Amino acid sequence: MNSSTESISDQLAELLTQYLKQNWVKSPLSNKLITASTNMVTELQLDSFQVMEYMLEVEDHFDITVDLESLSNIHTIEDLAGVVAAAHQE
Repeated sequence: MNSSTESISDQLAELLTQYLKQNWVKSPLSNKLITASTNMVTELQLDSFQVMEYMLEVEDHFDITVDLESLSNIHTIEDLAGVVAAAHQE
């Protein structure tokens, strides 16, 4: 992971942490430490609605659009960071 992707991963982890704390307060996962290797589905057990809400926040924060094809290949924060970095290069 290069420094740009690492920086994006850190921002994404912080966004997800805040999203969980603000929207899913009663979930035990709202206090989980989120890192680049965190799997959003298997570790955090986010459902499709939660993933889409989070993706909207990511798109707004980074001023990008994540296409559905890319979305289907995103499992970890690091995967998402790669997509965000690629979108910034376009």
